[in-house]
Amino acid sequence: MVYFNSWAISTLICSLFTFIIFAFLAALKKKANYTSAFSLLFFFVFLINFGFFISAIFPYPTASYHRLVTGPAAVFGTIFLCIFAYLYPRNDRSKETRYVIGILLGISLITISYSYFQIFTNKPLFDFKGQIYNYQQKVGNLLAASLLAFLLVMIFIQVRKILRADKEERKALVQMSIGMDITYTVPVVSNLLLREGVITFNTFQQLYVGFMILGYFTLTILFINNTVDKTSFMTKIIGITVATCLVFAQAFSTVVNLKNESLFDEISIKEAITFLNTGKSEGSSIAYAVSLGDSSNKPKVLIKSAGIEPNLNLAQKEILENRKSGNFLKRTPTTNIPRTSSEDYVPSPNDLFYSYYLRDEAEERTLLVAFPYLHYRKFLDETNSWLVFLTLSLVFVILVLFPFFFNRSLVRPLNTLIRGVGEVNLGNLTIRIPVLVQDEIGYLSESFNKMVGSILEGRTKLEEYADTLEEKVDARTKEVTEKMEEIHSLKVQQDGDYFLTSLLSKPLMTNWNRSSTVTTNFYIEQKKKFVFKSKESEIGGDICISGNLLFGPEKERWSVFLNGDAMGKSMQGAGGAIVLGTAMNNIMARSASQGKVLNISPEDWVREAYRELDDIFRTFDGVMMASAILGLINEKTGKMYYFNAEHPWAVLLRDGKASFLERELTLRKLGSPSEMSFRILEFDLMPGDILYIGSDGRDDINLTEDGVNWIMNSDENMFLKTVEESKGDLDYLVDHIHSLGALSDDLSLIRIGFHEKLSTNITESKTGIPESILRKYTEAKALLQQREIGTAVVLLEEALQSVPSFKAAARLLGQVYYDRKEYGSSSRWFEKYLEFDPDSPNIWFLLSVCYKHLKEYTKSSQAAEKVRSSQPHRLANLINLTDNYRLLGRFNEARSILEAAESIDGESPGVRKLDELLKSKGY
Repeated sequence: MVYFNSWAISTLICSLFTFIIFAFLAALKKKANYTSAFSLLFFFVFLINFGFFISAIFPYPTASYHRLVTGPAAVFGTIFLCIFAYLYPRNDRSKETRYVIGILLGISLITISYSYFQIFTNKPLFDFKGQIYNYQQKVGNLLAASLLAFLLVMIFIQVRKILRADKEERKALVQMSIGMDITYTVPVVSNLLLREGVITFNTFQQLYVGFMILGYFTLTILFINNTVDKTSFMTKIIGITVATCLVFAQAFSTVVNLKNESLFDEISIKEAITFLNTGKSEGSSIAYAVSLGDSSNKPKVLIKSAGIEPNLNLAQKEILENRKSGNFLKRTPTTNIPRTSSEDYVPSPNDLFYSYYLRDEAEERTLLVAFPYLHYRKFLDETNSWLVFLTLSLVFVILVLFPFFFNRSLVRPLNTLIRGVGEVNLGNLTIRIPVLVQDEIGYLSESFNKMVGSILEGRTKLEEYADTLEEKVDARTKEVTEKMEEIHSLKVQQDGDYFLTSLLSKPLMTNWNRSSTVTTNFYIEQKKKFVFKSKESEIGGDICISGNLLFGPEKERWSVFLNGDAMGKSMQGAGGAIVLGTAMNNIMARSASQGKVLNISPEDWVREAYRELDDIFRTFDGVMMASAILGLINEKTGKMYYFNAEHPWAVLLRDGKASFLERELTLRKLGSPSEMSFRILEFDLMPGDILYIGSDGRDDINLTEDGVNWIMNSDENMFLKTVEESKGDLDYLVDHIHSLGALSDDLSLIRIGFHEKLSTNITESKTGIPESILRKYTEAKALLQQREIGTAVVLLEEALQSVPSFKAAARLLGQVYYDRKEYGSSSRWFEKYLEFDPDSPNIWFLLSVCYKHLKEYTKSSQAAEKVRSSQPHRLANLINLTDNYRLLGRFNEARSILEAAESIDGESPGVRKLDELLKSKGY
């Protein structure tokens, strides 16, 4: 027979709550490792609650065996607390984690075995206050102590992480740590106090339920708000609704059971008094009644139900004790142990009673009136069974029917809107979202339709403009010329104009190539640096663009690349780059919009692109010209068609040997009169080949050692040697160029890889890395190109958790945080990278900038000095180092470093500003 009471409802609510959270977390796709640990933690807590629930609804001795489940579940749940503490938000101590968790598992096996030994060698007892069959308090004491010890280990891990975390992570860590500590400390400590006999089981129950429901409710909300895992809007609504309803159901059931217990006492006392006055028990639930006269030592059985034989010795003893203490008309637990039972006898439910003591002054006697305990449980069950039914129905309605109820007004509109966003990402600008309901989501859908319509209108106008470009080029040329002359004339607003120009040019440099076989990576460093309203930026004439096109009925996919260098310094070069970038992006928009398939040959496309670009620049009558390499690469065959308009020759790296693809001039600059006829160049790439296409800056290097006398590089083969030494690593190539001397021109490079095999072409930093980890790294790089930053960060962190020595992943993760201006996290990963590659000047430079933003000027200057030792002419580093010494008050050293920077570029705004600041200090 099943009986529901307050403890049964509480543990049922806890079971439902924890299982729903476990199911929710377990169902998340591509979840972080700490989320998996968190979900398993909830599974073990569910087992604890379910074990308590079984013991509560069955008032029989066998229910005491719930300890076989609840004990191990509590131990393993606490171990997963420690695992979660190690993993969240990342695991910086993988080796320590394995050792500590292994030790905890060993201790767990010992304590669980000892707990089982105690269970099978002891007899259960019935606890009236807890209304449960349980064991003596000493049973499970070692296990309770182990739980507390494991909890202290978790708190130590959390505190250490909080102390070492940066500002951004510390807030989330503190919130999660406080939530976990409050939720677990009180139940664990109260369990230990219960085993030591300090508190009763009833007190433990109240503490456990209160902190379990409220604590896990708070902890779940904190976790959802601080995790990077993707969750749906509907899931959050349903989850919070279920949790809130269960909290109120628990409070309601507690109040109802208190009232029912008072009602039971009221009814039972009336029946007892009626029996005392009339001597009749018909219609009552009285099990037996015993009286003891004041002057008598022999109790007398007044009434008894069939099958019940009161133990008069125990009855006499209890009557005397309660008469002496004046305990009358109060519900008192009574165990009627048969007189013939042994010492280790386990009372059955039929031996359990609730008694009330009454005083009969007329006959000078005291009565013990006993009511069956199962009658008491049945009385409570009549209400509690309905509460259970209502609670389960409520959970069912929320989990099953809520999504149906909200489908039209919330889920469908949101999913439709998400699909619309996906269609726009694929280039479909004709999509329109139906507005189903006039609410906030309806307003959002209308706004989305208007936005897409505006984009479509803008693209249509752009395509119309591109179609009539030749007719409008004169008017546009005049407008651009006037704007350029106006910019040059406004000397007062020069820096502002520089900043505006940089904002115009950056969006034009697009690496939209999405090919997995033809990879493109950019590096762009403009010579002209400036500061506008505390914002550092740069402008120049170099530009890089990439993309993909489809040709012919077979829809052959070709990758497009362009590297250009507009002639002129600063504003003139930047203006040329803007013209070149705008024109090239227009060509790409016409050629690739909405999955367009071109019906011309790739050679004809290259030819037409050259003519259009050359015609645009010719309208400037020699005022604006640009060198460029533009080409197409077949993603399957490696066939490449391209032209070189007086640009530095392309370099091929094949089998570790670098060579030029061209050996003669074939075409003049775009916009320049030419005696040469246009010619398309061809080349067949082989798997594993790497192409480097770059501007003049790769060779225009000042090789001077004293910083005064300029010695320009004249060795055209120096770049080939640098490419060979880089072994295909673009970052190393850039670092090596900086180490040769000071750049005297803009530098832009495109690295193109064709069918690079992971096993042969991956850089040395990745050798020995498992292929599954490398796939995560590759997927993360692709996600970063698609602006899926959060998922990419999770993949990179998982890769580093598995292989802490994966320095390429550490470098990329540091760069991601650097771009997001999260300098604390960025510095940590750059430091990790430098543990394996301490000779990377570029990483030391970025780390120095991070330290400076964190106001750790001593560390920043030390990192900048490492860069200066290998790259003494790197202007940006010299400016950064000067400013660090200024902030540290080391003004003499700051002036010395600034003089070296002045010898490289005395007109740099950063150099001039620092000069003024040092002079204001008298240096």
